[in-house]
Amino acid sequence: MRYTYTLLTAFALATGLQAQTTALDFTADDCAGTNHNLFTELDAGDVVILEMVMMGCQPCVTAANSLKNAVLPNVSDPNRVKLYSIGFTNSINCTQMNDWKTTNSFTHTVFAGMSAQTTHYGGMGMPTIAVVGGGSAHTVLYNEQGHSASDNPAILAAIEAGLAASVGIDEANVSAVNIHPNPVVDVLHFDLAEWTQARILDLQGREVLSAPLVAGKLDVSLLQPGLFVLQLSTTTGSLGTARFEKK
Repeated sequence: MRYTYTLLTAFALATGLQAQTTALDFTADDCAGTNHNLFTELDAGDVVILEMVMMGCQPCVTAANSLKNAVLPNVSDPNRVKLYSIGFTNSINCTQMNDWKTTNSFTHTVFAGMSAQTTHYGGMGMPTIAVVGGGSAHTVLYNEQGHSASDNPAILAAIEAGLAASVGIDEANVSAVNIHPNPVVDVLHFDLAEWTQARILDLQGREVLSAPLVAGKLDVSLLQPGLFVLQLSTTTGSLGTARFEKK
């Protein structure tokens, strides 16, 4: 069974996407001297996390570590996901960004300041984070000022939506992934038999359960009470997602 691709729109509503729906292109050398064109990378099927940072901003460092340690290890295709930290204003140069990278033991790509990027995504939020992808659509899948660990499932879901869109995988509308009961105590039920595999993430972006669905059911009784993100897949590669509460 094939589904109409509408998950990007659904995540735009579900994850706090702000006014911008299309990424802002840039062509620039990173602080190691490698030239990048953002839209060319998106057209090639990559998803890019843009983190706008300021110097002396500990929350910016904390967010970068969280993206590195809690989000990127959980993506389905890590070779197609890039993390870029960018100085939030034009006055930040590569010497500063390279020092920031070295001091914090980061290995991802950094760029000197790009005020236009910060403005495009709503201003500086210590940090401002955007996820862009979806192939030639150049879609903004996530755009928020500030960061906490509870944002990681939404960021991860946005990345997965962008990866799927860029290779033309049809996905289920979030509203079409009918799970019940929600909240749940022990067993989640699914109305569509096509879903065959489930993956559950906690609000730290960590995988807490991965299991096949049996007769349209998933036993979640061993999960601790809380909120979770559910990712579903079929044998043909269709994807879907939902959020649920475990009592």
